[in-house]
Amino acid sequence: MAERRQPGDLDRQITDLLDSLSFDLPAWRSFSQRFRGRVFCGLFLASGNEGLTLRSETLARLGDRGLLLDLDIYGLDEPA
Repeated sequence: MAERRQPGDLDRQITDLLDSLSFDLPAWRSFSQRFRGRVFCGLFLASGNEGLTLRSETLARLGDRGLLLDLDIYGLDEPA
């Protein structure tokens, strides 16, 4: 589990998580062939039009390990 950050920094959180795990890419590939690995992220936005950036290096690290990036994005509730 990644540490909460204020303000949020999803790229840094994913990097920290991957840094704490094995760097053995052949083992990761074997794992991802047998199981569906994923990095699940819940994003809670303060407004309806926010964005975030993931660096290509971070996306490549996920891809090298055969991991899916699973995002649940929650926006600010608008009054009816």
